[in-house]
Amino acid sequence: MRPFVLVAFVVLVLGQTSGQPPAPDASCFQPSAVTSDDCCKMPKPVETAVMEKCVANNPQLGQMPAPGVPRTEGCCIMQCTMTEIGGFVNNALNVDAIRKAMATTIGADANLAPLVNGAIDTCAHQIQSDPAFNVAPVSSSPDRPGCSFIPQGFVNCLLSSVFKSCPAPLWTDSSDCKALKTKLDGGCPFFLLMGRGPKN
Repeated sequence: MRPFVLVAFVVLVLGQTSGQPPAPDASCFQPSAVTSDDCCKMPKPVETAVMEKCVANNPQLGQMPAPGVPRTEGCCIMQCTMTEIGGFVNNALNVDAIRKAMATTIGADANLAPLVNGAIDTCAHQIQSDPAFNVAPVSSSPDRPGCSFIPQGFVNCLLSSVFKSCPAPLWTDSSDCKALKTKLDGGCPFFLLMGRGPKN
């Protein structure tokens, strides 16, 4: 993945308002010695061309909020990517389309395919049945509707699930990598594991 796309992907999900998915705890932003890619060699869930298109069409608005500061809508880049692959239609996840699209990306790895298929089903049910993700978003920009919390919640759930069950052939068994799993278990978004965090 190209550097600017990776940067955009890392900063996608950071927090929401009361009654919506909770904002990450400040501890989630502490620098890590390793990234998720250092620990589990799994492909990205969406084709690079799709991600680049959505990053270009959904520029980040201003500075990111400080840790723990709520946001009023989900990630527009995630909504765009899920819509582009047919996985988000009429404010609902299309599991069949998601499974088909991801069979050529993260699910193309024989080690990961069983995990991906199971996580797609589990995460789609979990996110769509959670009232916090179905709350109406409030747009941070007056020129467009608010972006749903559902796509970002789904992708976060999917990547977290696969990472925590990463097969031995793809996993680096180190204390630093185990610490990333601990962060996920504590509720930190997967996206914050993709970078080493700010330097002290």
